[in-house]
Amino acid sequence: MRRCCGIKSRRKNFRCYSDKAIIKGCLISVWLVLLLIVPGTAAGQELKLDERPAEPGEWGYRPAAGSVSQVNPPSFSWRPQQGLTWDVSCISNQPYANIGFQWKDIEFNVYCPSETFPPGTYRWSYRGKDKNGRYTNWSQPRKFTISSDAAKMPLPAREDLIKRIPKSHPRLFMRPENLGRLRELAKGKMKKEYDKLVSDCERIMARPPSTEEPRKYPKGIVRGGDAWRDIWWGNRTYTIRALNSAATLAFTRLLSGQEKYGLEAKRILLECAKWDPKGSTGYRYNDEAGMPYNYYFSRDCSNNTEFL
Repeated sequence: MRRCCGIKSRRKNFRCYSDKAIIKGCLISVWLVLLLIVPGTAAGQELKLDERPAEPGEWGYRPAAGSVSQVNPPSFSWRPQQGLTWDVSCISNQPYANIGFQWKDIEFNVYCPSETFPPGTYRWSYRGKDKNGRYTNWSQPRKFTISSDAAKMPLPAREDLIKRIPKSHPRLFMRPENLGRLRELAKGKMKKEYDKLVSDCERIMARPPSTEEPRKYPKGIVRGGDAWRDIWWGNRTYTIRALNSAATLAFTRLLSGQEKYGLEAKRILLECAKWDPKGSTGYRYNDEAGMPYNYYFSRDCSNNTEFL
């Protein structure tokens, strides 16, 4: 049996729907209504903020209620909650002050503003937002005070920090505009220190460090034992010896202009770059060897870009 409805067309055809289609449409309508009004469904479920008190060892809520901040601005922290980004509101508690700050879409449960606050009393609160754009309730407000003698420590915005990085090298530990002054110091007031660098470079050139990949732990070694510790820490000192030699050569080359130092630094770096990133100096395999392996490379490359 088929039920027909609609207006007859010029071709005398009817738009027809089966009983099954009508029932299906009714069920969808009912489901949509339930979705909106019944607690526990996806759209109707309330997004609750977790405001449990901080446990021992946790950062907790900062600035704490009733606290006096000795830094300006204060750093904010609150309880983390999975799957949320954050909004923070901070409003002056002083009558007619008309001072307020609000920050949106914060990724983590901590935030340090990039601007300082006028001294005084404030109330701050926060709320979360999920990936569907639903908000939690605002947290309870917490009142705090910024003293008039608080140290001014705003955190520069990420965009401002990136703009400050020079486009050319060197840009770690020193900047391109510092080179002229350092070269003058090497000839004058700090010539003794410069001569020591040159002596170290000549020693490295005469007896270069080994660049063979450090050994791994042998099978069956007892973690934490003396033999294990010798390899664990020994690979760290081995890695530093090689890459710090390259760093000394590269830095002294910047001051002196002696290309032989730059070329030897390049050779050491290229040899060490062949080491297996998941091998004996891999961060997960041996973090004490992995850390200097990573940070010395960036330092050396910044001081020796012309040769790489």
